[in-house]
Amino acid sequence: MGFFNKHNEDLSEQWRKKYLNLFDEQNRIEHLHHEKEKLLRQFIIQLSILSEGHDQNLDSILQRVRNHVKNEIEAIALKTELKIFNESVKNLPLKKKTLNVGLLFDFLYRQHPVANQQTALRELEKQVNDKESTIEQSSDLFLAILKIIEPEELPENTTDEEKIDPIIYIDVNKVSEQLLQYLSALAIPAVFESQTALLKEILLNPNQSSKPFVEILDDLVQLLLKIKEYGEAEQQDIDQFLLHIAAQLADLNTIVTQTNTSMNTSVKNRNKLDQSIFTQVRELQIEAIKTSSLNTLKEMVNKCFKTVASDIKTHHQQEKEHQLQLQDHMADLVNKMIALEVETENLKMELKVIHTQAMQDTLTGLPNRNAYNQRLKEELARYKRYDTPLTLAVWDIDHFKSINDNFGHKSGDKVLALTASLLREHTRDTDFISRFGGEEFVMILPNTDKDSALILIEELRELIELAGFNANGKAVPITVSCGLTELTSEDTEDSLFERADKALYDAKNQGRNRCCMY
Repeated sequence: MGFFNKHNEDLSEQWRKKYLNLFDEQNRIEHLHHEKEKLLRQFIIQLSILSEGHDQNLDSILQRVRNHVKNEIEAIALKTELKIFNESVKNLPLKKKTLNVGLLFDFLYRQHPVANQQTALRELEKQVNDKESTIEQSSDLFLAILKIIEPEELPENTTDEEKIDPIIYIDVNKVSEQLLQYLSALAIPAVFESQTALLKEILLNPNQSSKPFVEILDDLVQLLLKIKEYGEAEQQDIDQFLLHIAAQLADLNTIVTQTNTSMNTSVKNRNKLDQSIFTQVRELQIEAIKTSSLNTLKEMVNKCFKTVASDIKTHHQQEKEHQLQLQDHMADLVNKMIALEVETENLKMELKVIHTQAMQDTLTGLPNRNAYNQRLKEELARYKRYDTPLTLAVWDIDHFKSINDNFGHKSGDKVLALTASLLREHTRDTDFISRFGGEEFVMILPNTDKDSALILIEELRELIELAGFNANGKAVPITVSCGLTELTSEDTEDSLFERADKALYDAKNQGRNRCCMY
């Protein structure tokens, strides 16, 4: 029972952590969304107040807009009002004497502290306050501000309705990059691998997808919910299986108890027979001493033998019945044990598959981020006990996004798989290499100081540089950058990784295809 309880607890803990991580991420996104919505409401209210005084009809529209965004944004109603507002201000001249742009720019300065944005906002404020300014409409001012705070230019065919839709100003590439890292760290059940791979391919280049980004996010949320439901169903199946095993063990206990009872009864009957024969013989001895008649003695002997024979016959019959019962109990016990052993082996195989999926990256076959976290904890504990050196190396494939863009995502996957294979094949058995996420790999080198590790790392880097391949008649170059650092007694898991990651950052800044130590 201890084996099953332990594996059930371990599996439950893995799923619990996975669910908590997912819920934490959802809560963080929801909190961020609420903060942005709050900021957007404040911005709209500020703009509506600053824009009052131009026109009586426009003021009534602005009042309705404020009412819509005071507590929360009512998307449909607000969208309608903003369309009306946009149409109303198209040809409305900018009245500098009544429009207090100073308050507007004070607000913008606080919200956008980046130096180049601050400079651009100051230039725009001077331009607005200039008597000969070319900005004559409120809509021109708003679009000029938008270009500063969101530097990506809008397409020429962007409609007015799209210009006031905040979703189009999300940096989908950065969001997609973060989502890809999350999916890489998440243990994906085999049944969802193809769906996840398709979604990853879309997230690698979301701007080329035929789907709007909102629909891509919806697909991701639906996938995560399906994975969560699958995990819950899998956990229920395991719980039911363990209940079934517990019931079988209870049956085994009943059979063993019945067998013991039968054996104890048989022993008691044998003892009873022995006592009865002893009593009969003892009485016969006493009577033989007392009697003087041979006939009487004969009768007593015959009577004794009959009683003993009857007792022996009864005992043999009971023994036969008990023996048959015992054989039945033993047969049931053997069958139950065989069935239990088969089901136990099946459970072991299922748990092994689940553990492998949870700790292995499906594309490269390397251990994943979960496995890295577990191994690093073990190595830190070993370091504290034995004080042996340990070096951590963080690898990153150079210009990986360009490889995907220029040669296709299949070539990008091949680069990942080839790099992983080279790292795995040319490291020691004691070393640990995992895919950390995206195009990043992490290597743990036990019993190795950073100077010795640098020699191995450089050899691997040069080996990978010589291992390019062709795709559609074009050479696909592969180079990697690496940062490494040695563990100290003051380090935590996070501080060790951050230092290695900083060394990797230095390697990239120095031109890539190199290794740096920190």
